[in-house]
Amino acid sequence: MIGNDHINTVKPQSKTGDIVDGNYLEIEPDGTDVRHGDATVWDDVVNSLVGRRLYSNTGRIDYDYEENAIKMQNNGDINNRNDRVIFDLQYPHSAVENGRMNLHVHWFQVNSNKIEFTVQYRIQKNGHPKTTAWTEVVSNSDDNSVFPYVSGTFNQITELASVDMTGAGISATVQFRFTRSDSTSGDILATFVDAHVERDMIGSREQYVK
Repeated sequence: MIGNDHINTVKPQSKTGDIVDGNYLEIEPDGTDVRHGDATVWDDVVNSLVGRRLYSNTGRIDYDYEENAIKMQNNGDINNRNDRVIFDLQYPHSAVENGRMNLHVHWFQVNSNKIEFTVQYRIQKNGHPKTTAWTEVVSNSDDNSVFPYVSGTFNQITELASVDMTGAGISATVQFRFTRSDSTSGDILATFVDAHVERDMIGSREQYVK
């Protein structure tokens, strides 16, 4: 028979992997698992796109209900609320502390024309004063797309912005504004915008701190 003293004994931490080079899985004394170096993994943070004038002919974006997408016309102005979509993403509890939120758009590319996107973002840290200023980033399908265009209607991913989350803390809110800003003729269809984050834990050790 095993006594309670034995069952409740705290085990020392254990590590497995390439410990010398810093790439390993660690099990802390309380059973919490943490990944270090190359042992971390990447995952998506997703949300829906919302626009002020998606139900009307005003502005440069509209819903395409047949394609489950948003039609984005050229010459969108990021500073015009009728031309942009908005969304907020939360930095996950499981994400690497002081990591990055890599934003990208999934869309249907129909030719090799250069398409430009403009994003504005600002980070709202919990327990801190509101951030009012926006940071603006411009990207395009020639320089920032993940896959080379081949032919026909092509499923493309274009990187939009890499948001530095240093000092933001878990559950920080990142607010985004997004538009298509090039003058190339022809519409495009965007299916959704999401972000990649690097995860080193299943969740946080406590509710509000990593």
